[in-house]
Amino acid sequence: GITPTAGETIIPQVLATLCNENPDIHINISVNTIQKIYSRLKAYELDFAVVEGFFDKTSYDHLRYASEPFVAVCAPGYPLPPEAKRLADLLGERLITREPGSGTRTILEKHLELQNLTLGDFRQVMEISSLEALKSLAMEGCGVTFLYQAAVRCELADGRLREIELEDFRYRHDFTFLWRKNSVFPAWYHRLFHELGGVEAEQ
Repeated sequence: GITPTAGETIIPQVLATLCNENPDIHINISVNTIQKIYSRLKAYELDFAVVEGFFDKTSYDHLRYASEPFVAVCAPGYPLPPEAKRLADLLGERLITREPGSGTRTILEKHLELQNLTLGDFRQVMEISSLEALKSLAMEGCGVTFLYQAAVRCELADGRLREIELEDFRYRHDFTFLWRKNSVFPAWYHRLFHELGGVEAEQ
């Protein structure tokens, strides 16, 4: 199982390498929201998952797959107020966000809570379930959004989006490789974790 942000950013290239190095391997991949992935893990429909977002550490063994900055972005020509230096300065804008239950949205909601804010404090909220459509809307100047930097690396590099540098919003968050706790195959999961390019273990 892979959440959409992980599936569209950090995983495809390592999966391609894995397939090329193991031509007889059979892989079935499910890209879904984090909540649906957890449901399928609990039902033994998935062996393991790579997810962004929060998870129940009492239910899963886990390894930190990668750590990425979580940033605010908008179109280069988006008319931000010149005084927009803090998160609260963006509340007058339209927020473009993923659907309820997505890992990216949950991370944003948690960080807003730390500043006693909610999504409802923004002037307007647009929800969309597609990561690519969300980025397209941001590039068209429809509002501001918050994503992993890895999800918009190309768009930032070629100028289709720009990062909104906020003094009070500088976070990194993890992509996590996880599987059901007390599995009889921990050695296999650790080996696969390294074959998929995981670099940091965190139990």
